[in-house]
Amino acid sequence: MQATLDAPDAGTTPGAAKPDAGAPAQPVQPPGAWAEALLLAARHLGLSPSPQLVRGAAAWADRADADRAVVEMAAAAGLSAQFADLPAAALSPLLLPALVVLDGAQVGLLTSIADGKAVLQLPTEAGTIERTPALAALARPADGTVRLLLVRERVAPRSGRLDAYLAARPEGWLGSIFTANWRTLAELGAGSLFGNLLAVGTSLFAMQVWDRVVPARSLHTLWVLASGVALALVLELLIRTVRVSIADHFGKQVDQRLSAMFFARVLDIRNDARPRSPGTLVAQLRDLEQLRELLTSSTLGVLIDLPFVAGFLFIIWLLGGWLVLVPLVAIPLLVLPGLVAQIPLARLSNQGMSEAALRNAILMESIYRAEDIKTLQAEPRFRKLWDQVNAVNGEIGLKQRFIAGLLLNLSQTVQQLAYVGVLVAGVHGILDGGLSFGAVLACSILTSRTIAPLSQIPAVLGRIQNARVGKKGLDALLGLPLDHDPARDAYHRPALVGRYRFEQVVYGFDPQEKPVLNIPQLQIAPGERIAVLGRVGAGKSTLLRLLGGLATPVQGRILFNDTPLPLIDPADVRRDVGMVMQESSLFYGTLRDNLLVADPLATDEAMLQALRLACADRLLLNQVHGLDLAIRENGVGLSGGQKQALILARTLLRAPNVLLLDEPTASLDEATEQAVIARLRPWLGQRTLVVATHRYAVLALVERIIVVDNGRIVRDGPRDAVLAALRGKGAQAGGAPQPAGD
Repeated sequence: MQATLDAPDAGTTPGAAKPDAGAPAQPVQPPGAWAEALLLAARHLGLSPSPQLVRGAAAWADRADADRAVVEMAAAAGLSAQFADLPAAALSPLLLPALVVLDGAQVGLLTSIADGKAVLQLPTEAGTIERTPALAALARPADGTVRLLLVRERVAPRSGRLDAYLAARPEGWLGSIFTANWRTLAELGAGSLFGNLLAVGTSLFAMQVWDRVVPARSLHTLWVLASGVALALVLELLIRTVRVSIADHFGKQVDQRLSAMFFARVLDIRNDARPRSPGTLVAQLRDLEQLRELLTSSTLGVLIDLPFVAGFLFIIWLLGGWLVLVPLVAIPLLVLPGLVAQIPLARLSNQGMSEAALRNAILMESIYRAEDIKTLQAEPRFRKLWDQVNAVNGEIGLKQRFIAGLLLNLSQTVQQLAYVGVLVAGVHGILDGGLSFGAVLACSILTSRTIAPLSQIPAVLGRIQNARVGKKGLDALLGLPLDHDPARDAYHRPALVGRYRFEQVVYGFDPQEKPVLNIPQLQIAPGERIAVLGRVGAGKSTLLRLLGGLATPVQGRILFNDTPLPLIDPADVRRDVGMVMQESSLFYGTLRDNLLVADPLATDEAMLQALRLACADRLLLNQVHGLDLAIRENGVGLSGGQKQALILARTLLRAPNVLLLDEPTASLDEATEQAVIARLRPWLGQRTLVVATHRYAVLALVERIIVVDNGRIVRDGPRDAVLAALRGKGAQAGGAPQPAGD
């Protein structure tokens, strides 16, 4: 059997938990096996990966492509990884550390090799165990090879003196993609070289026919030459077809890489750094379309063919001498107008990008707020806005198309003039006796081939200009701060409980405006259940966002488990902090899909239990699809109460240690609200609860009340004492008491 690890223990790794002597350690099963082994390898290499990120990648691993899923998990751990199948005798210390696939769905870390034995570290549920099996025991019986995952650091450990040089430079991201694919570009260049050399055969064929075949009346020679040039043309067709295929595959690979990179970047942008208008963010992502145009086979073909213009000019000089002056004069006439036109085109592209962002914003707002627009009878206003933006976009597009059309017509005219110029100058050469008719014909054909890629320069320059403008928007996107900043090492916490401390915290959406929240001091103990009361706009939701790490104070600091909150890995914070905000929504898919977003490994029983806790199980009783009930975008078709119950159930499925709720029962009827409260009370146990509410019934869940007014805490104390104070204040004011803080 492969890798039977019955050899005596060499001892337990220092710092690792020791299993019970009477029972063997149980290995962690996939996908957890790979996750734990990769974390072990990363720590062995001196890295500090986020366990939650790696385990999250394992939970969402693609079972259909296991090797790729493991490589992606390794990337989440800060490792580059590559699978290798090697004979046991070929294992070398130079390959270490490496992960080895063992029998019984185990994955171990191979740290050293000596005297025919391997030193393995095995992650188990009880801790890390060290084994020393024979190298031969690692081999698979079928082929005698060892399945290894070779791992290395993706980025070398940083030095403080080098941080400025190792920091990500957004301006170089596009060029790095081309340099990383230099082999593909070299293949395209080689294809262009052979294709253009074969293309020269057509002109030489014409020259030989008129200068030698026709005067000699040699039909045999004619057919031999024709066969040769036909073969050359077929080969040229094949080479150009292969080149187009290579260029398209290159463009596809780069497009997929860029799309994945920027989409992941968008998801990781810090919430307080996101553009205020979602349309702006969508417009920036759509700038990738401009880069796609730049990476098409037609554009790459033109750019790669440009260096061969000099070769064609040299051949024209060899055949026709001074006839080369004609294409030399035509080239500036083709290129210079295109270069000059980039000035207005750049201005129009920038204007178009701004208008596109505004157009996207109006479109998204109109789609997602269609009901509000109809009930307010605001259709004329939005139609007017849409027409105004479209009119500006149309004017910009009209000017761009006019310039592009003018450049195209100019290039066609210059091409025709160059052809005529070669013939006119060639006739003079023939009459003077210095040129043959065949040489003039060959030069005319070569002139057309020389100018052909240059005639497309204006169009290519236009694509480059659009790509440059698009790249500015993408660069701005890359410059936004991230949750998981690769430039800093976040603290990893295996478990976070609700111990908070605010110290002189000030938060505002805009530095130029008045702060939204100003809390000099606030402490929350683990297991406390707190209600946050206050008028609309008092700062309750902002306080919850600060507690959940979705916002960062502009002054002061927030300590979470005695550690500054921004320094803790966001993945660890989100693992143990569950949030239900007023803006929370459902995703397109099924009910099961919406629940699995919270926990991809959840069982049906766990999902049903979460639905029962939130009283959302009633939705299942009224339809026959069960957990496969179709959910439309934003939960369209469900009532407000149903959506709120499902969103609450989704958060409860994660079983967080800290629960932050913003108006969790605002859309529920009284009976359902009371049922939810009754079910939540025992479930909360020792969990920390902070709930912002205007509903009196929710206060039955809490022991402490914080009243917020105008961004400041004005009352903080036991529930009954604060409620009594609020009632007394309401009575003195001569109005009805407002126990919920409204």
